[in-house]
Amino acid sequence: MRFVALAVAFTFGLSAGTASAATLGDGSLADGGHETVGIIVTAPGSGAAGSAADAGRPLIGYTVSWSIDPTAAQPGGGLNGLCLTADSTPGHPIFGFEYHLVGSDATGAIVDDRFVCIALVPTAPGQRPPLPALPAVPTFGEAWNHAQLPAPVVTLDPSGRGITGLDTRITAAGVTTVTIGATIRGYTITGTATLDHYAISVDGQAATNAGTGHYTFETKGNHTVAVSAVWHGTATITGPNLPGTLPAIDLGSATVTATRTYPVHEIRSVLQP
Repeated sequence: MRFVALAVAFTFGLSAGTASAATLGDGSLADGGHETVGIIVTAPGSGAAGSAADAGRPLIGYTVSWSIDPTAAQPGGGLNGLCLTADSTPGHPIFGFEYHLVGSDATGAIVDDRFVCIALVPTAPGQRPPLPALPAVPTFGEAWNHAQLPAPVVTLDPSGRGITGLDTRITAAGVTTVTIGATIRGYTITGTATLDHYAISVDGQAATNAGTGHYTFETKGNHTVAVSAVWHGTATITGPNLPGTLPAIDLGSATVTATRTYPVHEIRSVLQP
């Protein structure tokens, strides 16, 4: 049997908060078929395959708290809870309110734990100053979108059309490692995505985790062949309002699926008189 690779160029575009499995690109094939490519993002710790919430979730979630409120009455007029800001100089202290910032990844692991001193407002000494600016880190969807994952290369044999009752071979191929390097709103993401496995599904049936599959079509007409590449990734992130060094962030997984319409014909024998 002969194998013919289908070369199609795709442009990816997934924004935060959009529904998962969005169609990101498509191309018409020379043999009259049609192929679309979609991506699903699954954050670490998710109980199910990707969702819009996963794509829109920030890589690091932050909480802000304080241990002692210096604006509240304290016995003896103590200064507990106050701090000296970074702008303080010898002989010119600038008092501030100490906030506690804790940043956690999607699994709940703490990756950023620090105190931030925000100067008290001179015109409102009895009020807490505004909350510190929290890092507006990219979302999982933005990170994977900028990873520029390639769609799996789908090869079918026979390539142009299938024949009922005869075996069709479906093969997935492509690169297995992608370097992630992107700058999003001033934040730099650096990491690696690694291919975990391929999965093949025909006409919506349960996917088989394999790079090659065989299928016998029993009915003529247009059938749907979906080949998915499942990627896992990790990355470090730097940028505004972040400390200099943070541990690597688990990016979870991204599933890139190429779905192709595959025509199947029927051959009948005709008796000649």
